[in-house]
Amino acid sequence: MKLKKLIAGFLCSALLLTNVMPAAACTGIYIGDEVSENGSTYMGRCEDMGYDYVKIFGVSEAKDYPADYVYKDAYGFSMPYGGHVYRYTYIKDSAKQGETLDDFEAYAEAGQNEKGVSVSATVSTYGGEAAEKADPLNKTTGLCEVSITTLLLGKAATAKEAVDLLANIVDTYGAGECNQITISDPKETWYFEIVSGHQYGAVKLPANKVVINPNIMMLGVIDVNDKENVVASKNLVSTAKDNGFLVTDDSGKIDVAKTYSNKNSGSGQYVRYLQGLFYINKAEAEKLKVDFKTVDNNSKTDAVVSLLHDADKKMSTMDIFHLLSTRGEGTPYDQNEGKATYSIGNENQAECHVFEIRDNMPLGLTTIQWQALCPSEYSIYIPYYSALVTSVLGQYNAENTSYVDNSMFWTFAEIYRMCSADRTNVGAAVKAYFEDYQESLVKQQKAVDTAMKQINDKNPKKLSEAATNLGLELAKQVYSVASQVKNELEAYVAAGDTSKPFALSSKVTGTMPKYESLAKKYVNQNTADGVKATKITKLTAKASKDSVKLTWKKSGSYAVDTYRVYRATTKNGKYKLVKEVKGTTTSLNLSTKKLKSGKTYYYKVRGVKTVDGKKVYTNYSSKVSAKVK
Repeated sequence: MKLKKLIAGFLCSALLLTNVMPAAACTGIYIGDEVSENGSTYMGRCEDMGYDYVKIFGVSEAKDYPADYVYKDAYGFSMPYGGHVYRYTYIKDSAKQGETLDDFEAYAEAGQNEKGVSVSATVSTYGGEAAEKADPLNKTTGLCEVSITTLLLGKAATAKEAVDLLANIVDTYGAGECNQITISDPKETWYFEIVSGHQYGAVKLPANKVVINPNIMMLGVIDVNDKENVVASKNLVSTAKDNGFLVTDDSGKIDVAKTYSNKNSGSGQYVRYLQGLFYINKAEAEKLKVDFKTVDNNSKTDAVVSLLHDADKKMSTMDIFHLLSTRGEGTPYDQNEGKATYSIGNENQAECHVFEIRDNMPLGLTTIQWQALCPSEYSIYIPYYSALVTSVLGQYNAENTSYVDNSMFWTFAEIYRMCSADRTNVGAAVKAYFEDYQESLVKQQKAVDTAMKQINDKNPKKLSEAATNLGLELAKQVYSVASQVKNELEAYVAAGDTSKPFALSSKVTGTMPKYESLAKKYVNQNTADGVKATKITKLTAKASKDSVKLTWKKSGSYAVDTYRVYRATTKNGKYKLVKEVKGTTTSLNLSTKKLKSGKTYYYKVRGVKTVDGKKVYTNYSSKVSAKVK
């Protein structure tokens, strides 16, 4: 990723063909819903720019621009962008990295908009010499990664709309880079590859397959006439055919990767490909096992690479997180044993994200954006209903390019720095605790979904507020835990005695996320059921010569609008409303002038609250009696 940004500093393409791995690398993933353990679709990516390359998680609010508004990026690209722009989340670069965009975010990388469209962009790829000569990249005014996610999320209401918009932009303005982009909505996921200045292909991904993409053009054989499942540039085939580099299968369909890609993508890419393949399908990986350390510029190794794979097991959410942090453990490409030139889980991960898409959920709750900062090996993915959230925790907003206090990013960066220095003696305890914490979050997600559906069903106007508060409060919990872990690590390192392995205090290890209870709290605050769950307690009655004094208390945090006091003439008789008082009142004197002397009367109280124009009620208090004197 960020190829254009880095190319001024070094020749990326040359480095990619050696055993030296630059920071411009990412690994993208997709897991179809038939392959996952819980029936969710997953797509995401780790962004390799350096664990000390600060990233900012935030929300871009919906806006309306004048009809003649023109979007401009930092590299010379511009296009009309007037009208309404949707709200969306982003994980962007800091302005202090040196690049900014007017009104928008530089390198937004990943996010979801209010319509439920999710974009992960980009996995940088590299075209072949013949393709570059025939259809050069437009490096002065063409579309680059810096703008892709922002442009798509701002305007697309479906994944297909985003695909068509991206295709139209490349058709009209050309591309400044070769990139792979994954786009999802609640119904489908698309894989889009820009392969030269004006050529591209995109396919709808099948539900029964898995994708691992480590910066390699992988779009293989496609049928450009399949308008339902394929989107391709008009001249994708003819450009290659007319210039003598078209590669087809036996039926004459274009093989996009073999036609447009480099002959060799570099050992760092192939090693990550094999690490991922071993993780999802060991038998298939064994067939392709190659010593990629010896790959050179004349290798035809690209021939073994394919986009779609079967999985040898149903994959869980935790499996998918582990896939993005694997260092090839237990494979011939184990980075921990020095057997890999690069690994999926590496020190350059600035952030990692996974979109979990559930088609059985209401719109707005369909997709969870699991967002982690810094290398995911020693980080925590926090779940967000990103289609609904309107703000995030302030600790996500530190723009400093070196360590600063009160920052989610820099706290996890420091944890990684200390743990990765000694994974056995220092990192093991942190990884084990973070694993338990993460697993707890995943396990609580089902109950949280149930709670959020209750709000959606009974008070949908409060759903966005509840989702926002849920994200804010959960992020506070994670930040607090990470800060405590960092402090204890720093104390251990400062003590200078590494004869004993680092161990976290019981205060830390005994802390697990309160995610489900947070969601239930918002149900109580925002639905009629929550109002009913609150009780009127400790109702007492004291009769005097002329009146009966009732006093009561309320359990629960919501504000009652009014209290209604009821009376019956017998213990099990019919209660009638006798008085209504303001919700700030907790006592009441009722006259006994019209009541029979010597007779016992029975009372109870309930609270009333108006939710979206409807009156809802607390439970009744316990009955209490008073004898008229």
